[in-house]
Amino acid sequence: AKVEIPVAEVTPGTVAVIVKADGTEEVIKTSLTTENGVAVTLSDGDTVKIVDNSKTFDDVADNYWGAEAVDFAVSRELFAGTSATTFAPDTAMTRAMIVTILYRMAGSPAVDAPSGFTDVADGQWYSDAIAWAAANGIVNGVGGNKFAPSEPVTREQLAAIFFRYAKAEAPEADVLSGYPDAESVSTYARDAMAWAVSTGLV
Repeated sequence: AKVEIPVAEVTPGTVAVIVKADGTEEVIKTSLTTENGVAVTLSDGDTVKIVDNSKTFDDVADNYWGAEAVDFAVSRELFAGTSATTFAPDTAMTRAMIVTILYRMAGSPAVDAPSGFTDVADGQWYSDAIAWAAANGIVNGVGGNKFAPSEPVTREQLAAIFFRYAKAEAPEADVLSGYPDAESVSTYARDAMAWAVSTGLV
């Protein structure tokens, strides 16, 4: 059931945490802050507690335009810092990074087989995430059997990855026609880009 738990002075870093029978705890990555508390989906018998899981980074000032978004993502363990004290907010997002975030959102499920990409070695921080994404049809290679994990993710690649992750359908209307550079969108990404624009994602 979806419930809203009242919380005083809620912040972007306020999260719900499942307390398991053995005493271990797990942040509920899909918990959302509201005006009055935290909204979360729970199963019968779940024990939860609410915590402020905010982290402080030397390179993310309180008045930085993305500070609340950084706090939200890091507190839900979707992103991690680049060190114990830095987040590197202006660093380009790589293909490996975005797939790892989605993998964490999905609960980091067990992976039965390697990704099949020749440039994704076993044992890397992103190996399981890319194998999971490939097995679930969320990502494709960039040519041959390569994934290019360290390459920056483009806007159309990002849209395509989100489109596949959401198992979305393209809008019927041609929402890209109003953009003068719409013809530069790759064929593989047109439906995904149209969906992302129509939903306000980009």
